[in-house]
Amino acid sequence: MNSKPEPIVLGMIICDTVIEDKITNKKTLIGLFNRINSPKVPCIHPCVNVFLSLTEGIGEYECKLRCVDVTTDKTTLELGGKINFQGIKEIIELNFELRGVVFPNFGEYRFEFLCNSDPLISRRFLVSESR
Repeated sequence: MNSKPEPIVLGMIICDTVIEDKITNKKTLIGLFNRINSPKVPCIHPCVNVFLSLTEGIGEYECKLRCVDVTTDKTTLELGGKINFQGIKEIIELNFELRGVVFPNFGEYRFEFLCNSDPLISRRFLVSESR
């Protein structure tokens, strides 16, 4: 049994751009969206930012962001790494800047974030056919 608490996700946002002020470390999220339209598939989207805010973790966690095609249950994208909480009150902000994201089919996808293989949050994302 693992006594280490799962971090709490304060938010997960998908957007075009994340701007960070170098002096204040404040982030500005530009162009929030949860759907793209494409005339054909596979659709290659030039840039998707997935921004997360986490708190109440203790120590180090293995984290993973993945994108899953809901229809086929296939993972289309997966990134991993480690985060380390210095204290339970710390808030960690993560931004995954994804370039050239390939969506092989029209339909529903899910962006999922996991810590130590435990799913913490999932965000629905649609790829629709434009006419």
